[in-house]
Amino acid sequence: MRYTTKAQKLLAEMEIIHCHHLFMSMEMAHRYFGRCPIVYAITRYDLYRNCVALPQPAADAVMRQVWPEVTDQADVVITPSESVRQIMLDFWRASAYQVIENGVDLRPFHQTVFPHSPARTGYPGGCNCAYLRGPIVIRKKSARFARSVCNCARHCARTPPGFSRKGAQQSDLAEQARHLSVSRHVHFAGAIAYDTIPRYLTAADLFVTASVTEVHPLTIIEAMAAGLPVAAPAAPGIVDTVELGVSGLLTENPERGLAAAMVGLALNETRRKQMGEAARQASERFDIRRTVSQTVALYEHLREERPDLRREKAHGRWAKNRERWQPMLEQLVNLVRPQEDSPLQWLWPEKEGDSRER
Repeated sequence: MRYTTKAQKLLAEMEIIHCHHLFMSMEMAHRYFGRCPIVYAITRYDLYRNCVALPQPAADAVMRQVWPEVTDQADVVITPSESVRQIMLDFWRASAYQVIENGVDLRPFHQTVFPHSPARTGYPGGCNCAYLRGPIVIRKKSARFARSVCNCARHCARTPPGFSRKGAQQSDLAEQARHLSVSRHVHFAGAIAYDTIPRYLTAADLFVTASVTEVHPLTIIEAMAAGLPVAAPAAPGIVDTVELGVSGLLTENPERGLAAAMVGLALNETRRKQMGEAARQASERFDIRRTVSQTVALYEHLREERPDLRREKAHGRWAKNRERWQPMLEQLVNLVRPQEDSPLQWLWPEKEGDSRER
């Protein structure tokens, strides 16, 4: 509910506060601190409606109510892709949006040490391997991926995808794979240390994701850096990373088109290799050093311009403006006010100006 006194003193010494959470960091920073600019890197909360069982129209309505207040609390709102910036502009046309694309340390993916063979990863030999990374949870649309595997297997029996890492739904997804009769096409690699992921990618022929809730997926950047073409939905964030027909195949209809994209890449080795090389070259744009330099440049600009000093609603409004929280405090007082027959009633004088102390 609040920062500790020690934390407040430390934050008061900052020149920039860069936040990644809507309430736990940015709102708190805006509430208490008025000595420096505040930067907020967005998350698309409207896409996480499954967590609170909201239909999309209701989630959009909440966003349209909340988002103007959110953007007003930050001096700059960073979006990791241009398509996400356009979506946010639809919720609220603030002028403080700036695109800084996500970055990855590309070196381990460009120069993999001790790459794995398909047999080492558990994939059957002599098969094309499609690779899906990430925790297996609802928002990653793994069930959709399983159905796409089923459709893909009907046309291309030599394409067993692999899942990496564990997730809360792994057992359910394994059961669904058995139900769809594609168990032999799906391999769960289990928990994988991050520094070994490049080795697994070198064993794959293509990278697949079924998720439509990304803002700028790092997993796709890493796969491209490893030279893999991508099969994915044409979703925001993904369309900013994968060029259709050049570094991968994108589909507007993930339920049906994802399997077609997988088959198209699996059956055409020449095209797959061409797209993989194009993907590797395109990944250079997302080098982490470029992301860092853009972020530092933004910090330096904010230090010089100090937009926080020209704000209509200054930071630290709760600490400076009692009118903001006084009504809430009065409501809390009323909630704990003793009843008339309480022996503590004398603590709450009936009339203004009563000499008795509260």
